Amino acid sequence: MDFSALDVATTETASLVVLGVLVLLAVAALFFITKFFVKLVVIAAIIFLGVAVYDQRAELADCPRTCACSFFGYELEIGAERVDAACRDIVSRVRSAVG
Repeated sequence: MDFSALDVATTETASLVVLGVLVLLAVAALFFITKFFVKLVVIAAIIFLGVAVYDQRAELADCPRTCACSFFGYELEIGAERVDAACRDIVSRVRSAVG
């Protein structure tokens, strides 16, 4: 699966969809799973996934400032060409100052 074409805006939207689906799965698990222990494990797993997705989504807000974006380890494009060019300019200036 090639994630190189994903940008920050698309990933933010997709993460909201995933969070919505996880909420629906949690509600369905509450109603349809009858064994208490299984229900507890499933809800805990769904909550863990939801927190992980929310945490990754929150880190996407720093992308334009840091000029580096990733979502669960997959590198993302920053999106707008202007922001991408500004990031490349900042990185090149930092590298020239350091090197």
